[in-house]
Amino acid sequence: MKNTLLILLLAGVAACDSATEAEIRDGASDFPVRANWSAAAAPVGNSTVQATVDITEHVGSRFDVTVALTGGAPTTAYQWRIFRGDCSVNTPAQSTYSPHGLLIVGTIQSYPDITTGANGTGTVTRTVASALDSLTAYSLRVRLGQTQTSWNGTNPIACGNLQRS
Repeated sequence: MKNTLLILLLAGVAACDSATEAEIRDGASDFPVRANWSAAAAPVGNSTVQATVDITEHVGSRFDVTVALTGGAPTTAYQWRIFRGDCSVNTPAQSTYSPHGLLIVGTIQSYPDITTGANGTGTVTRTVASALDSLTAYSLRVRLGQTQTSWNGTNPIACGNLQRS
């Protein structure tokens, strides 16, 4: 009996390939596209910063995002986030369960800063583990980069409402 269990254990270990990644992305669409979203973020106040966002939302609660920023200062970091709530909303949600107020989509780790080049433009592409609800308003919001990474979405320097297609 011991030998049979040992043989089965060794066969099981040999069948496992420890070099296999947990997730393999080969360009093939394992997750069909559910929707496309886009927005053009206009400057707020006296800002000159503008941005566009293109989102491909996939079944399986993830979406691919590309944000292109223009009109920024040369070699400057800008923070961007997708928030629940359109550009008319400028108060944070009281909690993650609150139906009103701004609430970040995903986590802050999903949103690396966009650093502009010498011409004041920059682009970032990310995959965010989250889903967007077609009955909810969302906005792209941009602010100057800060050492404080948490941001409740208030007082952006550029904002644009997402449109689903």
